Amino acid sequence: MRYNTILFVFLLVLVSCGKDGEVYTDFEITFEQPANFPAATYDFEDNPITTDGFILGRKLFYDNRLSLNNGISCAECHNQSHAFTHHGHNLSEGVHAGVVGTRNSQPIQNLAFLEDFTWDGAKDELIDQPLIPIREEVEMDETMENVIAKLKQDTEYQELFTKVFQKEDAINQATFLKALSQFMGAMVSSNSKYDKYFRGEEGGGFTELEKQGLDLFKQKCATCHSGQLFTNQEFINNGIGENPSLENETGRARITSSNPFATVEELKKSDDYYKFRVPSLRNVEKTNPYMHDGRMLNLKRVLDFYDDDAYPMITRMDNLDSRLISTDENGDETLGIPMTPDEKVAILAFLETLTDNEFINDERFANPN
Repeated sequence: MRYNTILFVFLLVLVSCGKDGEVYTDFEITFEQPANFPAATYDFEDNPITTDGFILGRKLFYDNRLSLNNGISCAECHNQSHAFTHHGHNLSEGVHAGVVGTRNSQPIQNLAFLEDFTWDGAKDELIDQPLIPIREEVEMDETMENVIAKLKQDTEYQELFTKVFQKEDAINQATFLKALSQFMGAMVSSNSKYDKYFRGEEGGGFTELEKQGLDLFKQKCATCHSGQLFTNQEFINNGIGENPSLENETGRARITSSNPFATVEELKKSDDYYKFRVPSLRNVEKTNPYMHDGRMLNLKRVLDFYDDDAYPMITRMDNLDSRLISTDENGDETLGIPMTPDEKVAILAFLETLTDNEFINDERFANPN
């Protein structure tokens, strides 16, 4: 069956290169809800995605002035070629040389459909999410006051903000966040081989191995990586275990604690200790390394981790997700998700069908400078 409704329809009016090499990208953006995606959580009423707002947000996303000493842009840790993650970095280096963050950079895609953001759900509105990396010392280490002051000194930004928000002196924190949110909200990945297979479109033919992998994925993985976003958006303890080099990591516990000054030892008593948001698997082939701290370099390693019988790795914490625990007739526990080597091969083949090369290579998301 072919679905006529496609998620984001970009009506490209003109994409051409001038004699001097300048790239002109005049296009319009509209939003349509596809049948195979959940309802968007994005606040279209307060901040509708417009072409001009998207272009402004894109310019901000690639601007180093969002960081201390104009050192790095958002794109430093979110590279388009790898679904806007920091390929090859388990923990990304921020604006200070030699200083790395505490978590692996997550992909920026389909954010318009999420209920919470970041690994621990520190923000529940997309419009507020950029405040974290901008202010975080190990990331961009800047203040919003300084960012806004720098943008106000730029005549091009003055013109763009006025055009988008239809008022003079339009550069402020609220409009800045709205523009970035429009760009990020428009970063939708919905045209992978899997999508075309699901919608019955041309280019969606699955091999027998990929079909087998899909069936196995539904049996073994889809309780957490469910739906068309391939995440149930829950926060779970998946048995990854504490990272000894990140002593202050507590997962979602610090977000849900009523005591902002709670110690790590106190947070270890929380049911949310070392719980992290189940990541989407869309474009997962391109987003290595994996887990919240990037400790697993490839997808085969991830499957081996969950197949705990093959190579015991899962850490048995009190709040380990129950879906990773089974009990035999003698009452003995088995941890993980049993998989044979052949089953892993099939699942990996299916996961590759989630790669959306149209999204990854779309020049409209690329650096406009």
